Amino acid sequence: MRGRPARDRLAVWTYTEHGEEIPCGDPSVSDAERAAAGRETLAEREQAVLPGNRSRAAAQYPAGLPDGEDMARVWVRRDPAALSARLGETPLTAWAEGDVLHVLWRGTADEVMLGAGVQPRLWPVEGAAGLWEASLRISRLDEAVISIVAMPRRAGSDQPGRMPDQLVWRGPRAAALPSVEQPAGQLDEHTLDSAALRGPRQVTVYRPPGAAGPLPGCILADGQSALGFAQVLEPAILAGEVPPILLVGVHNAADPGRPWPDRRGQEYLPGHSRPRFNAHLDFVTGEVIPWAARHLRAAGGPWISAGFSNGGVWAIAAAQRRPDVFTAVAAFSAGVVPRQIAGRARAARVRHYLAAGTLESGFRSATRQWAERLQRAGLPCRYQEWIGGHDGFWWDQQLPAALAWLLTQP
Repeated sequence: MRGRPARDRLAVWTYTEHGEEIPCGDPSVSDAERAAAGRETLAEREQAVLPGNRSRAAAQYPAGLPDGEDMARVWVRRDPAALSARLGETPLTAWAEGDVLHVLWRGTADEVMLGAGVQPRLWPVEGAAGLWEASLRISRLDEAVISIVAMPRRAGSDQPGRMPDQLVWRGPRAAALPSVEQPAGQLDEHTLDSAALRGPRQVTVYRPPGAAGPLPGCILADGQSALGFAQVLEPAILAGEVPPILLVGVHNAADPGRPWPDRRGQEYLPGHSRPRFNAHLDFVTGEVIPWAARHLRAAGGPWISAGFSNGGVWAIAAAQRRPDVFTAVAAFSAGVVPRQIAGRARAARVRHYLAAGTLESGFRSATRQWAERLQRAGLPCRYQEWIGGHDGFWWDQQLPAALAWLLTQP
């Protein structure tokens, strides 16, 4: 019996998104390895598709946004000296001209990716070595908040070339919730020795100030981010907009020194690695929550599952599998959602607060599909959108609204 052909790990291919050809390849293989094997590199494919991408983006500049789109890449030839002067002494800047956001970065790199709020590649500026640019036409740009992170890579390597440069661009009509630099409530770090995970795992716990007695609890995926959420959640609790709640942030399994295999994805995405997903869910429901009830004065239940990106996928999946534990979900920018509602979750009428950004097309589409599926089934669900992308700023902003809605629903 002939087996399936082995996947070509060294191959580079191209897909098209919003009219732009985007090269990609196996992320576990570096360009240096491809070059050593005599294969085309990602950098070489980038150079090959750049002229066509520029031509299409130039034609898009005067055309406005395509129907149904909230963002489109545009391009116009500009004076390198003027761009360099705009940067001054800073490596990264962004500015708006009407509904077009321009991003400019200076440095030596083989390629430069944008991260956080918007995520296209920067293109090298013609006639100016070391200058990289992106121009994006964005619907309702004046209301947007966009975190911009420039992540350069060195020539011949898939390792970062230097620490990313970053900034936050805010439109003149952008709103933001009050925040505190240092929360007055308790923010404590704990290490639990897990039987399910066969090792230790960090947990960050936030308890709002002045909260007496047992509190409802929220399990937060990617618990390393608990401080950022607490900085926005605490003013909302003190203002009486959100009922007091115990935030229990369970850290993910990601190892920055070993990005592959993706341990975080294995624990958060049900279809990625069933044993690891199940072990992590058992850890949360069978170890973390009982520990919180014993030691943190957490109420016996119900609990809210919460998360963003892959963590949002986990929050949804956890409630689908354990509606006896999680009766409500706060999920933001969830990229992979269930195809159908689990019978137990339907019977338990698990409540969902879902949100996504207008500039993260795939995550927005998936999150909205899950909201529509729940609403068609008559289950309690609220869906919100922000003018921005896959962005930690917006995830922080959404949690108070999510908890306020979930905790006050009958």
